[in-house]
Amino acid sequence: MNSRLSPRRKPGRNRLTLFLSVTFGFTWACWLPLLANRQFEAHIPVLPGQFYLGSFGPLAGAAAAELLPGGKGSSAWIKTAFSFSFPRKWLLIAAGLPLVYGCIAILAHRLFTGSFPDMHRFGLTSDLPAGFNVWETSLVWMLTFGIGEESGWRGFLLPELHRRRSLFASALIVAAVWMLWHLPAFWFNESYLGMGFGVIGWGISLTYGSVVLAWICAGSRWSIIPVILWHGIFDTLTAGDQAGQVMAMVCSMLVIVHGILLMKRLGRAPKLH
Repeated sequence: MNSRLSPRRKPGRNRLTLFLSVTFGFTWACWLPLLANRQFEAHIPVLPGQFYLGSFGPLAGAAAAELLPGGKGSSAWIKTAFSFSFPRKWLLIAAGLPLVYGCIAILAHRLFTGSFPDMHRFGLTSDLPAGFNVWETSLVWMLTFGIGEESGWRGFLLPELHRRRSLFASALIVAAVWMLWHLPAFWFNESYLGMGFGVIGWGISLTYGSVVLAWICAGSRWSIIPVILWHGIFDTLTAGDQAGQVMAMVCSMLVIVHGILLMKRLGRAPKLH
């Protein structure tokens, strides 16, 4: 019995192994020079925007894995992952949820600090050149970490795991891989360097964010377009320079609450075939 099962499982394991190898290899190759320059003054030449270039590791991993036996092939995978054949309500959900989080976070900012965020700097980050407005910043997040990450996490890894596990368990595994993938950033990126013990809350919110995104992706018939939208808006709200005070914490708490409410629903979702 085991000998009959192993040939069918092996292609899946091979794709997962290649996906992880390319994903981590690509991203960490981009990020480790930034770490060395920040921590050790290594003076390694880097490209403009190399931090954002590293976001395409999961995309590269997914594209490579789908070319192996048992994969869909690049064109079929692109048609599935970037399909518009899903109920349009998921675009509203994907955009509306982080905007609701943001509105609540703005009110919380006013309550805790006594003032509203500076709307001229709202959502902006020093990781991008001066002169970017909030719309341009959001577009950058969607075109880099939105497409780059979601192509791999929800476009490949989540459905691949969901063929053998519940959607909830699959989302938790994706979250664990996602957290590990970020590791080098904690030694060079300003948003991560200042976290301290806040990394615990970051890890919890990322875990339940994975649950929320799994729900959106499954509802969108495994198209990643809605989750790219969610990801880009959420990053704009939480990765901006002003977000570190209150907004990132409030948005993360709301994601955790939402993820907890979705746990049972994801646990009951039928496996993919």
